[in-house]
Amino acid sequence: MITAEENQQLSRVGKGTLMGNFFRQFWLPVCLSSEVKADGDPVRLMILGEKLVAFRDTDGRVGVFDHRCPHRCASLFFGRNELGGIRCAYHGWKFDVTGKCLDQPNLEDKSKYPAGTPAIAYRVQESGGIIFAYMGEQQENPPHLPALEAIHGEPDDRNIALTHRDCNYMQALEGDIDTSHLGFLHVGGVDGEKLDMTDPEVFTVTEKAPKINVSVMPFGTMYSAQRNAYEGTEHHRFASYIFPFWVTYPSGDIEGNVTANAWVPIDDDSTMIFNIDLRR
Repeated sequence: MITAEENQQLSRVGKGTLMGNFFRQFWLPVCLSSEVKADGDPVRLMILGEKLVAFRDTDGRVGVFDHRCPHRCASLFFGRNELGGIRCAYHGWKFDVTGKCLDQPNLEDKSKYPAGTPAIAYRVQESGGIIFAYMGEQQENPPHLPALEAIHGEPDDRNIALTHRDCNYMQALEGDIDTSHLGFLHVGGVDGEKLDMTDPEVFTVTEKAPKINVSVMPFGTMYSAQRNAYEGTEHHRFASYIFPFWVTYPSGDIEGNVTANAWVPIDDDSTMIFNIDLRR
């Protein structure tokens, strides 16, 4: 059992917190590619307690910024996305996707702001229909995207669903790892005697207390929930926890589809779930 202090350390995700600093060392899924249109309206985001905006410029490049214009802190969410950049609605300052200031139309003497004052911009990648942002300090040398099959390749070979949950990310994530709740919450009202004994679901009904096997891996943990099956065999439900918030497991047959869930902290009290089902 962890202490109250340890629980606080695991749960808080703001800048300067233990887990906030940890999460910022990874690429974070922030929204779907389909949500951000070229020269379309900016998209409001919140990740790790930071208010952000995302936009796609005329050439299709994506920017993810702190939502405040560096001039007078007006929100860029109300800005205009036009001709290669986002223009603040307050004084018209314009920024490209890297945060570089392109225009300061309200200033007669621009020498007071040499080379402009850049917006706080984060590194961005798109993969598998998802926009990722890197919010760490190593903006010039970020890590690679995680080597997860579900987030690479063409987006049309997978289904992606986003769900908002009003709870801390850790409370949400641990439910994905906890397989013992399956026999109660998901199929607790099913009569095991009426199920086809070749259906794997039957074992989550008849064997409600699985043996949990865990292996510590360089990327996180691998685990299986072991249940007695028929004729002396065993049924195992496999899954992997991958730093910092990914859970992956086979969907049905182990050679079939793969599910990957990302439990992304919006702030200390809410979570965005990226549910990705990859069709092999």
